[in-house]
Amino acid sequence: MLLWKMRPVRFASLGVLLSASGVLAQTPGVAVPDWALPDSPTHKQVAPPPDFHRDPVTANKPIGIFENQTDVGAALVPGDANYNARDNSYTITSAGYNIWYTRDEFRYLWKKMSGDVSLAAAVTFPDPNGFGDRKAALVIRQGLNDDAVEVLVAQHGAGMVHLAWREIQNTRIKDMEYRVGSRGGLPGGTTPDSLVTLHAGRIGIEKRGDVFQLWVSWQGETMHPEGAPVTLHLQEPFYVGIGFTSHQPATLSAAKLGNVVLDNRAGRVR
Repeated sequence: MLLWKMRPVRFASLGVLLSASGVLAQTPGVAVPDWALPDSPTHKQVAPPPDFHRDPVTANKPIGIFENQTDVGAALVPGDANYNARDNSYTITSAGYNIWYTRDEFRYLWKKMSGDVSLAAAVTFPDPNGFGDRKAALVIRQGLNDDAVEVLVAQHGAGMVHLAWREIQNTRIKDMEYRVGSRGGLPGGTTPDSLVTLHAGRIGIEKRGDVFQLWVSWQGETMHPEGAPVTLHLQEPFYVGIGFTSHQPATLSAAKLGNVVLDNRAGRVR
């Protein structure tokens, strides 16, 4: 098994994706800023203009263990979410150009908290062949504004897991990125030399004071810290929750976050 760190692989735009219900999710007639379009063979996504922001849109819809849900960054197509109490899972539907650069666009299920936090979930994507850079995230943020100070752990559709943080409002996110793959040790390779990406079985984030740590279980093993933590201070109370962005500004897609565990203590990621 190999472990390496790299920038996320950028995929050509697929144009139209299927939503969780299987219907076409591209919204016609929506004007998308050129900077927000994802990378493709003919286009390079760039950071939004420094003064570009959209106010959050909060649905006033409590769901599961979360107090409310918000379209952070007010993506061009509104998001939604559903909760299944039988398996303690949340399916989040969202458009949104990214959770990156100086501002974010994603559907966010949240509650206000103070103190230490442990949060974990198993991430799956209803459309396994969807856009590679979509991401489901465990997010701890100072506010609901699109450029808020935050720390997050995310799992991408193509398999990359990262710990990302915005230290100062309206500044660019930094991150540490992890991909795990195997030659011959995982199904799916066309030859024994094919490198097959391993998708994490479970991801988590722990806040212990001002220290934030990525936790992961790659193949069903007990969850464990991955990489070095980061240090960042948040004023109390702050927002804690789960979110998803399709990485396509006007296209809805979905992620399922299952067996969600949220504890107001450190050392409880599981």
